[in-house]
Amino acid sequence: MGWMRLAFVAVLVQRCTVMRRWEASTRIWLAGMALAVACQPACGATLTLPAVADTALFEGKPDADLGGSTLLSGTNQLFARGRALFRFDLATLPAGAVVTAVEVSLYVTRRPDPDQHGGPVDSDFSLYRMFVSWGEGVGADATGSVAVPGAATWNERHFGGTAWASPGGQMGSDFSNTASATTLVSDVGSYVWGSSAELIDDVRAWVADPASNHGFILISQSESSLGSGRRFGSTEQPGGLIPPATLSITYNLVPEPSVAGMAALALVFGLRRRRGGSAGASIG
Repeated sequence: MGWMRLAFVAVLVQRCTVMRRWEASTRIWLAGMALAVACQPACGATLTLPAVADTALFEGKPDADLGGSTLLSGTNQLFARGRALFRFDLATLPAGAVVTAVEVSLYVTRRPDPDQHGGPVDSDFSLYRMFVSWGEGVGADATGSVAVPGAATWNERHFGGTAWASPGGQMGSDFSNTASATTLVSDVGSYVWGSSAELIDDVRAWVADPASNHGFILISQSESSLGSGRRFGSTEQPGGLIPPATLSITYNLVPEPSVAGMAALALVFGLRRRRGGSAGASIG
């Protein structure tokens, strides 16, 4: 669509230059129209990105990693908490994109057995922006495998090297103390964390400073409730039929300032030359 706007601007400039008998007011109106067209943002586009890394922290096995398993978040029926981590690569977002909306989607693959320990409990799950790095790991067991060096566990964000500020991650130190988005999770199925000012700010911050992109941590607001735990699809989901965590970014592309500037200068120059020529003719 950018070339169409530029073509329209070029036609207007040509018309203003060639048709000398037009009134000044008409040429001014055309100049305004040309600038409006040149500065008009492109139609919104949406970029959908699957997670490039994900894992879970499990209190029941504090030194195990779940980097090769489904994601776990919430509290299971044995009162052991889980928290999910996932990160997205924003490299394919076009340069200069103005982010206008952001959504995150996850798919619940499993909930607690309804016939055991009171069954599943519905709860709000919140996304928080991570402040520190973490390792994905390769543990494929449902409750985690022996952690490989550098993998995230309940106790450490890089196993054998760096601990969390407190086990499981600490709000305000390891991740933001403000939720970026929250949604109620119940049965098996797909869930969306709708766009919010905080999610938009998260993405904009990562675009401005890619090194700060450590993704999100997913935490149930009912961690004290037995049965709030859920399993979510991951990048290692068998069969590839269930999607991992997905980030959807809606954005606009604004023409470079030089495009609008050149159009404006061309029109203004044309108007000034026409006025100067008229003045010279009347004096003569």
